[in-house]
Amino acid sequence: MAAKFEVRQGGKDEFRWVLRSQGRILATSEAHTRKTSCLKAIESFRKAAPTASVTEATGPAAPAKTALPRPATATVAKAAKARASKKRSAQTS
Repeated sequence: MAAKFEVRQGGKDEFRWVLRSQGRILATSEAHTRKTSCLKAIESFRKAAPTASVTEATGPAAPAKTALPRPATATVAKAAKARASKKRSAQTS
């Protein structure tokens, strides 16, 4: 099965391309604000890839991206306040 590019729209002004082969994602693009820019990026990738060399990097691998922490919900925040209040009252007793 040949590889194919898919253009996906994430938000109102967010387009990304995904290169897939045999159900696996081989590469993804950064976000583009216009579909035309996304399509031009695909063409640029196509032109650069056939001549790209393979190099072996030395040293540690780049750290993986981690998700940003999610904001606490009101219930969690209330529970944390209650624990802090109990701790303060126990310290003053």
